[in-house]
Formats: sequence, C-alpha cells, structure tokens
Amino acid sequence: VLLFGYETRPRPDRDTTVGDVLAAHDRDLNRLPDDAVPGLLDDPAFQREFAALHRYYRQARLLRLRRVEGKLLAVFQTGEKPGDIRVLRWTVSEDGHAEFLDARGDRDHARVPPADVEWTPATREDHVLGRHPHVSVRGEVFVDTLGGTLTVKAENDTGTPDGIHSEPVDEPLQSLADADIAHARVGPLILLRVLPYKETAHRHLVFNTLTRTVVRLDGIGQGVRRLPEDQGIVFPGGYCLAAGSHKTYELDAAGMEFEREVRSPYGEDVLYAFHAPARGRALLLSYNQIREAVATPMACHGWALFDDGHLTLLRPEGDEPARVHPVQLWDTPYLSDARAAAQPVGEGPLARVGNADLVRGISDCLSLARAAAETTPTAEIYATLAAACVRALDTHHWLGDLEVGDLRTPLEEVRATAEQVLAEFETVTDLTRRAAEALDEAAGRVAAVVRRLRGEQPREAAAWVRGLTELRQAQGHLLTLKEMRYADHERIDALAAEAED
Repeated sequence: VLLFGYETRPRPDRDTTVGDVLAAHDRDLNRLPDDAVPGLLDDPAFQREFAALHRYYRQARLLRLRRVEGKLLAVFQTGEKPGDIRVLRWTVSEDGHAEFLDARGDRDHARVPPADVEWTPATREDHVLGRHPHVSVRGEVFVDTLGGTLTVKAENDTGTPDGIHSEPVDEPLQSLADADIAHARVGPLILLRVLPYKETAHRHLVFNTLTRTVVRLDGIGQGVRRLPEDQGIVFPGGYCLAAGSHKTYELDAAGMEFEREVRSPYGEDVLYAFHAPARGRALLLSYNQIREAVATPMACHGWALFDDGHLTLLRPEGDEPARVHPVQLWDTPYLSDARAAAQPVGEGPLARVGNADLVRGISDCLSLARAAAETTPTAEIYATLAAACVRALDTHHWLGDLEVGDLRTPLEEVRATAEQVLAEFETVTDLTRRAAEALDEAAGRVAAVVRRLRGEQPREAAAWVRGLTELRQAQGHLLTLKEMRYADHERIDALAAEAED
C-alpha cells in the first residue's frame, strides 16, 4: 500500500480532515479506504491527535513522510521557525500492520545517520617551514593558502610556491596557521576541507594518490558517503571514484543531506538517498559495484520501495502546488532480504560461491583490469596494482576454480607483469636521476669556464688557445652525455649552442 501525503491549505468553511492530508492507494494508484491498513489512518487515537493538531495550529502543513527503524513518521510544520514541528508516529510491522504511538516522534525525526568519514584537523605539528611553507597532510599531499592562492602540492618542496592545483583566495595576507585545514582518507582518495582566512564557506578538494591529481568538489560538504570496498565517494549531486573519474550533475542539490542507503541483497547495487528538509526534495543515486558506475540520478518529491524491488517516485513538476502529480514506477534490484531469501537457490559452482561473494570478486577483477588498461602509468599505480592482485587472490578462494572460469591465472599474470613494470620504473627513475646529475655537472663546468674566460681577459694568444681548448673539451663532454639513457637531449643541445656562441 502506498501512503500519499498532501499539502493542504486551511479552509474557513470546514475543518481539515485526515483524507485531506493522508490517503492510501494501491499499486495501480487507486484510492483505498482509510482502513486498508489496520491501525494506520483508522486508529481513533491518531484521529484525535490529528484533529487537535489542526485545531490548535491552523497553519499546520505536512512536511514529509519517512520510515525510521520500523517506525512511520508524519512530520508537520506548526510555525514559521524550522524547529516548530510536531511528529506523529506509528510502528509498522513486517506483515504490514500499523499501530499509532503518539505525537512525540521529534527525537526519531532528529536522529541523524552516523558520519561515514572522519575529518582530522591539521595542527602546528603538520606545518613544514621554509621559503614557501605548507601544511603536510599524511606526508602525501601538501596544502597552503599563502600569497593569495590556495595551493596543493604533491611534493614536499618548500622552495617553490607552485603545485599541481591552485585557486585564488579572498584574503592574500594570511599566515599558514590562519587557514582551517582538515582531511579524511577513503581508499586512495584524500579528502581536503579548507577554510581560508576571513572566508565563511569551506572548500572541498579530492587528491587521488594514484593519479596524483586534484579536483574541487564542494558538494562533499553537504554529506559524503563511502562507496563499497572504498571504490570512491558519493555526495549530493555527484561522485568521485578511486579509479580517477568524477562527475557532478547539473541538478539543484541545495540543502541536500544524506538520508539513508539501501543495499541490494545480491551485493551488487547500493542506493543512496539524499533529502532537502526545507524544500521537500529528494535525490536518489544508484551505484553498481561491478560496473563501478553511478546511474542517472533521480530527483523526486518522495519515493517508496516495495518488497519486490519496485520503486515508486513522485516526480517534481516545479515548486508550485499542483493538482496533478506525475508518478513513475521503476524496476530495481533493491528487494527486501525476506523476499530475496524466499527465492529459489540455484545449483552448481556459482551457487556454492554465492552472489554476494561473486559480486565482490568480479568487481575486484574488473577494477584491476581497468587499472591495468586505462589509468595513467605511474610507479604508484603499478605498486597498488600488484598489491591489489595479491589481496584479491588471498580474499577470494574460488578464483582458481576451473568450473568458475579460473580467474587466478590471468590475475597472477597481471601481478607478475605489474612487478616487472615496477622494477623497470625504478630502473628508469635511477637512470634518469643519474643523467640529470651528470648534465647538471657538465653544465656547471661549461658555465665555470665561460665565467673565467670572460673575467680574465688573457693578454697572450697561448692563454686564449688554452681557454678555447678547455671550453671545447667541456662542450665535447657535454655532447657525450647524449649517449646516456634518458638524458635530456634538448637541454644538452641548448647548452652546447650557448658554449659554441
């Protein structure tokens, strides 16, 4: 049974009745009598409370209907202030029977879901001093709001003000301790919450330790939730995945707060519900763990989920009152646990593993495939890839089962290749460092000879010849560095041309 709530305007000619505000319908949207659900709308105690509410508060209006831990709440606004509310509540059993309790459901309504991430504020112990100081966040990313810009660095380098991300701040004159900086960790993502000096709105940024990129996502401040297996985060109006992709929707998400999440009994999908209490709007984001993708968001005025997974949405048609309300019915995987348990269980190797374990295993394998094929190649990526292969092989015992498809063999090949690439990365890094050091030494030698020749002004031809010979030798040594692997040929040619001049 669907329970619809209406926002009615008081009429001087008659009192507001229960039917004006609350009405039960069947799944085909046919109106049902008030006793369709025993104990819900036909309860004498509820009818007395309802009548008293509208007698003493002539401007009372229904804000929302919600389910909270086995209770049904009807929240009414009784005054102009946000806190002027009265909450009627029922208990609702799994077999569909209701029992009216009282009009003191304020505490149930005020109950807030626990935070999903823990913010850690920066202290003075995290300050790294130098010519361009910054705040160290876990030793992996570095933040400051000095010089008129908010700067995020991937390297602990106080010798330069430049970083991988920068944006202007309102107050250019501020010290390192003036900004309020906090962070939270979600898998490979580091969430940053920054409040520059003399500003009132926090800025939220996400640093990906694998791709070493930064993106600003202020929607995190409204209510951020972890995706399963730390695959990323979701927030009102967008998401950010650990694999590197992110998206914000062109939706009106003002005032949205996290309400609750619904998990599919098969372990593959999670529905995140956000709600704007002052506006009566809701936003639903459905995340699929195997595809690692968020479906198109669904905005609505209200929603209800049946035990068989059918989702009913009251679609918004503007903010003005209307007489016709579009309703959509969606087929979703969000069945109740009881309905899923009643379904017949198959036979064979897949049934022995179980759908939830299969989802986690296949999701891990697809994540590894995407990481190997689509991400920017860095040493951190391949180190994480090798570790993730080992973790997947240790977690899912059935991967080597031939009847399931033997995913262990390709996983071990990916791990071995990642370790080989990682070793080559280390070799390349070492050779590049040696080539750069040799080039710096040769450049310094050329500069020293040029500086001495310009300063001495020899009087004899022999001295000029010795100087030219020494300069030619330095230039020749510079050109021989081209034979080193990973040497900077453009810089060598430029220095050789300067020596020639």
